[in-house]
Amino acid sequence: MPQKLFPANNRLTLFLKYKRTIIYTAILILVAVGHHLLMQMPIESFRYIRWSIISMLSFLCLGGSIMLMMRKNGGRARTLFAFVMCMVGLTNLLSLIKGLTTGYAGVVEYKFLSLPMLIYGSVYAYIFLLYPLEALRPGWLTLRRATFLFLPAAVIPGTFMLATKMQHGSLPAVDSWATLLGEFWNFHVWLRLFMLVYPVFGLLIMLRYRSNYEEWCENNYASMENIDIKWLGDYIFGNLVITLSCEIVVLSDNIRSVLMHNIIFLLFFLYGFYRVLFQKNPYPEGYFKVGLDETKAEIREVMGIGKRCQSRVGEGNMVLMPEKGSGTNCLFADKLPEYREKLEQWMLSEKPHLRKDFKLTDTMEILPLNRSYLSRLFNEGYGESFYQFVMRYRIAESKHLLLSRSDLNITCIADLSGFSSPSVFGRAFTQEMSCSPTQWREKEMARKINTHEKIDIFVYPVQKNGQQNERTTCRTASAPES
Repeated sequence: MPQKLFPANNRLTLFLKYKRTIIYTAILILVAVGHHLLMQMPIESFRYIRWSIISMLSFLCLGGSIMLMMRKNGGRARTLFAFVMCMVGLTNLLSLIKGLTTGYAGVVEYKFLSLPMLIYGSVYAYIFLLYPLEALRPGWLTLRRATFLFLPAAVIPGTFMLATKMQHGSLPAVDSWATLLGEFWNFHVWLRLFMLVYPVFGLLIMLRYRSNYEEWCENNYASMENIDIKWLGDYIFGNLVITLSCEIVVLSDNIRSVLMHNIIFLLFFLYGFYRVLFQKNPYPEGYFKVGLDETKAEIREVMGIGKRCQSRVGEGNMVLMPEKGSGTNCLFADKLPEYREKLEQWMLSEKPHLRKDFKLTDTMEILPLNRSYLSRLFNEGYGESFYQFVMRYRIAESKHLLLSRSDLNITCIADLSGFSSPSVFGRAFTQEMSCSPTQWREKEMARKINTHEKIDIFVYPVQKNGQQNERTTCRTASAPES
C-alpha cells in the first residue's frame, strides 16, 4: 500500500511546483476555446449576454475604484489600479448607454483592423501599464517617464492621420485577410500593425521590471512578507490574456468575439480588485519621497570633503574639488570603510533590526546618503542586499535567544528577533542553517551539556567580496566546574 502512495505524492509535488504554469496554460486554452464557441452563438443571445456582462463590469469597476480610493495608506500603486478600474467602468457604462439608445453597445465599431479600435486598444494598453510600473518600482513613474511611454500610442496614430490627410483620403481599405496580405507592404498597413504591437511593448516592459523586482525589494526593505510578487505575476499574465484576446477581436472581423473579451475583463477585475483591496502596503506613507534626489546627495558628498580640505589649507595642503559623477563615486568609495564602521556600531548599540518595520531609509539617521547610495553601501561594502544584511543580524539574535532563553518558544523568539511571523523566521533560519530553529537549539544544548561549554553568540560584520567572509559565529569558553 505505501508503495502505491509514492507516485501520487510525486505527482502532487510536481503539480504544486508547476501549479501556476499549469493554471496559466489551462486559462489560455479556455480563452481560445471560448472565443471559438462564443463566435458561433446567435446574435440575439450575444446581445443579451453582452449587455448583462458590461452592466456587471461597469458596476464592479466604478464601485471598486471608489472603494480603493477610500482606503487609506494604499500608496500610488493602489490609486493607479483604481484609475484603471474607473476608466474601464466608464467605458463600459458608455457602451451600455450607447447600446440602450442606438442598439450598438460599443465605444468603437468592432471591424477588421479598424483604426479607431486600434487607437482605443493602444490607449488602454498604456493605462494598464501604469499600475505594474508603480507596483514593481515605487517612485520610478514620474510625469516625464509616463509621457515618454505614451509617445508611441500618440505618435503612430498621428502619423497615420497626417499621411491620410496628405493623400486626401485615398487609402486602400484593409477590411479582411485578403486585402491585408495584398496590401501588406503598404505604409499605412504597417502603421496599423505597429499600433497592434504596442500592447506587446507594454508587456515586455512589465516583464523587464518583474525580473528585477525581488532583488530591488531586498535592496530596500528588511521584510518580504507583504511583497506580493505572485499577484504582480498574475497581473502581467492577465494583461497577456487581454492582449491576445484583443488581437483576436481586431483580426477576427466577428463582433461576437468581443463577448469573450468582456468576460475576461470581468474575471480579471474581480480577482484584481480582491487582491489589491486586501493587499498590505509594505512601504510606510511617504517612504519613496525620501532621499530620491541624486544631485543633492552628490552635493552633500562634495561639501563634506570640501570642509575637510579647507581645514587643512592652513597646513599648506592643496584643495582638490572632485568632478561631478566620477568624483562622487570616488568619494563614496573612499568613505566606504567609515560608513561601514558607523553602521556596524549603530546595529550593535541600537539594534534597529529588532524593529519589524526596519527599512533602508532608517539608516539615514546615521549616514548622510540617499537611498541609491545606501543600497550601494550594502551591495559593494558587504556583498549582500539590505534584506540579507538585516536577516543575518536577526538570525544571530535568534540564536542567542534560543540558547540563553530556554523558557521562550519559537513564536516569542521570532517576535523578539524582529521577524514578522514565526513562519518567516522558520524559513529564514532553515535556509541559513539547514535545520529548523528547534533542531538547532536541541543540537547546541546537547553539545553544551556534553562539552561543558558556555556559548555566547556574537555578530561579526561580513567582509567585502574577496576577503574572508565570516558570518555569525560562536565563542566558546570552559564552564566552571560545579
